[in-house]
Amino acid sequence: MPEIDLPERYRVARHIASGGMAAVWEAHDLLLNRTVAIKVLGAHFDLDSGARARFQREARTAAQISDRPHIVTIYDIGEHHEHAFIVMEYFAGGTVADRLRAARGADDAIPRDTALRWLHEAAVGLDIAHAAEIVHRDVKPANLMLDAHDRLAVGDFGIARLADDTQMTQTGQVLGTAAYLSPEQALGQPATPASDRYALAVVAYELLVGARPFNAGPAAAQARQHVEAPPPRASQAQPGLPPAVDAVLARGLAKEPSERPLTATAFVGELELALDAQAPAVVEPTRRIPAVAPTEPTRRAPPAPRAAPSPAPGERERSRRYAPLVILALAALAIGAIAALASGGGDDPSSGAGSAGSTTATRDGNGASSKKPSPPAASKPATPPPSSSGTADLVALDARGYGLIKQGRYEEAIAPEQQAVDGFRARKQTANRNYAFALYNLGTALHRSGRSAEAIPYLEERLRISDDRRPIVEQELAAAQAAAGGATKPGKEPKQRGGDKEKEEGD
Repeated sequence: MPEIDLPERYRVARHIASGGMAAVWEAHDLLLNRTVAIKVLGAHFDLDSGARARFQREARTAAQISDRPHIVTIYDIGEHHEHAFIVMEYFAGGTVADRLRAARGADDAIPRDTALRWLHEAAVGLDIAHAAEIVHRDVKPANLMLDAHDRLAVGDFGIARLADDTQMTQTGQVLGTAAYLSPEQALGQPATPASDRYALAVVAYELLVGARPFNAGPAAAQARQHVEAPPPRASQAQPGLPPAVDAVLARGLAKEPSERPLTATAFVGELELALDAQAPAVVEPTRRIPAVAPTEPTRRAPPAPRAAPSPAPGERERSRRYAPLVILALAALAIGAIAALASGGGDDPSSGAGSAGSTTATRDGNGASSKKPSPPAASKPATPPPSSSGTADLVALDARGYGLIKQGRYEEAIAPEQQAVDGFRARKQTANRNYAFALYNLGTALHRSGRSAEAIPYLEERLRISDDRRPIVEQELAAAQAAAGGATKPGKEPKQRGGDKEKEEGD
């Protein structure tokens, strides 16, 4: 029996991983009859008020968005015999770091379409977090969780914080994992959403090339490379990649945050287009392979990309200008100021199965029914959706609206949510679970902006296409109907919902 003390409702099955701050265990919730992952704060931190505060902040921060796509769900937070713990989803598929290690160990390959899907799903999760003003600050393969169906969710917001909250972390304190650390974090500056996008670009480079762009020995040397060295060309490191990829990765790995793509999904969308021109079927981590035809339908060719930047003439001056800051940052790294190094560093195989932030229950990524009802009349002329070959832009719009709703800015949320709903309809993707999220968010924004009658059809359609989290949707619909005097939009009949079985949780 594992040596861990938890409430009686949790039967511990096995130890998953340990790090400098916490350990993760697989357990069975006897009350709800489901497998969960439980992160327990290390005993040596029990009397540390700062560590306790950060641990509790992790759970509260993640819980704000844990009902959203591609983010690990938090079930419970508590303390037992003075040990703080967090109960969350169990992911049977391990982590992206596990897959990378297995591929390297077997001299095998990760399929390119799988790599792109993982990147897209990670980008969706990050954009949702950023819309809610949450910065992850430690994006890396060990924190990208995979369920039994190989779907990805972003986990371990262990050093995440609200972007406008400066009490937990102050300028000058370096937090993150050296191999994926943005230049501004390496210099001790505050992390921003652009910092997360930089780390995602490092992950993208690693998935496509089979190695990280900056991997020069010790953590301090890697951090210095992030600040000073231009990223190597991916097409040279992995000749099967088209040169167009170099320009996209160069933007993602730009030293200046303002020069990076505006959203994570936009970055992955650019990468997908760059790979479309001539894409080999898989990415070999250790050997070359011949190019073959793409396996997915060919989309429009990307615009001619800029060449990947060569070291600028002023690069030497830049290094000289930043040298004092780099020295200070490297000193902080050397004495362990990078928090993630204490929890296993840059996904070193010797650190065990995953990181201490590795959380693990199988998530259903397709909760929407295949039934397609007639869409309600739009409250205004449909806003043309942004053009894109996928749905990343629509998910990003919904994430933006959701973030505004969380801030109580309901009127501002209407426009992006309307665009998302109209876009899903235009692309005939109304069976997509993200469409159901957008319907609820649009209805909520309309109702709470005083446009309750306009909200009713969207909330009714949300109930027709998905039973997921039904009680919360019904509650919002009832409130909208009461505010509108029971009226619906012209030509719409209220749906009879008698006898429908309620389900837990809410949007």
